Amino acid sequence: MTKPLTPVRPMGMEIVFLYPCPHCAREVTLIAPTRPTMAQCDACRKNFPIVPVDDRTLRYFKIMLNNGKAAIDPDFL
Repeated sequence: MTKPLTPVRPMGMEIVFLYPCPHCAREVTLIAPTRPTMAQCDACRKNFPIVPVDDRTLRYFKIMLNNGKAAIDPDFL
């Protein structure tokens, strides 16, 4: 018999952004793109350029949330 697993706390975080595909309007999920690049829609497979996000803002969120550790639900503990 195995004992129940203790819930695991986050050890890091990533911020995702949703970009609408200009060809088919599907939301394309990208993990914090900080440089201008081309994204590919997973539905229609067409490429399109994206506007990058500000790296300073991403660092701010990560610092304020202690890289995800401060975001856990205190009522769960």
